[in-house]
Amino acid sequence: MSTDEYRRGTAVERERQRKQRPARGRYRGVLPVIYVIGFVIFTAVSLYIGPEPAFAVYLVTHIFYAGLVRADIRSLRGQGIDWGASRHLWFGAAFALPFVAPAYYLYSGRVIRRENESRDLDD
Repeated sequence: MSTDEYRRGTAVERERQRKQRPARGRYRGVLPVIYVIGFVIFTAVSLYIGPEPAFAVYLVTHIFYAGLVRADIRSLRGQGIDWGASRHLWFGAAFALPFVAPAYYLYSGRVIRRENESRDLDD
């Protein structure tokens, strides 16, 4: 028997209410929009200006993607979703590889859906 049955107070009630909410990615919805904008800027710069500024756009956008992925994973971990060591791989891959941001978007959607189903909650 655990000691949770004997805990009382407003902190316990807040904790119970927090567990009842469905999980959702805080920055997940912004990621595809930023990805499309970055792709358009990268294409325009590479076509009209040259490869060196296009590489700078590539670096800046991928730093931004990695930051969004990191922030989204932190928000999901705060909601009780366990990512394990793969959170470091998602961050590093988003920093280096071009198609990781859409892959993360799809994968995190599956993780959130699975977690909400296990909590018996809807989106």
